[in-house]
Amino acid sequence: MFSEIGGAHLRYHRWATNQILELATPLPAEQLVRDLKCSFPSVYDTLVHLFQADSIWLDRLEGRPTGTLSDYAAPGCTFELRDAWVAVLDKMVSFAQGLNEADWSREMSYKTLAGVPYKTPIWQIVQHIVNHGSHHRGQIIGMLRQLGIKPTNLDLIHFYRAQLTSNLPAN
Repeated sequence: MFSEIGGAHLRYHRWATNQILELATPLPAEQLVRDLKCSFPSVYDTLVHLFQADSIWLDRLEGRPTGTLSDYAAPGCTFELRDAWVAVLDKMVSFAQGLNEADWSREMSYKTLAGVPYKTPIWQIVQHIVNHGSHHRGQIIGMLRQLGIKPTNLDLIHFYRAQLTSNLPAN
């Protein structure tokens, strides 16, 4: 059950992030960096935060030690950021596809960027990644509305329905 749900949620995370990137990537620099008074000041700052978080969690899932935030610097160009981020998301989905049911309960040992050690089951890490992404994508949607841009529907149920009625990838 974890394999099916966890994999589906990571595919949703990849799909929803791609939807945001399609809207944000072509924005002019002035709109990307405008201070819109959110958790992170701008669309770009929020995108960078999410990219860095996903990159860090991927390293942890794959058993690599994490260093400092500067080790996860995002490309400055939004097109390069998009390409780098899509590669991270694809690796996350591939990682999940390689797990068997028991693997989802396996605890991963890792340290936070502050050096605090933790052990967390993979299924909880994946749920955190997806929830964290949903939280900040919602903020980006609000910022895009402030910029006069009509956002797309990112609801999870919309993703499930779109998979049934279109050619969205099942993996």
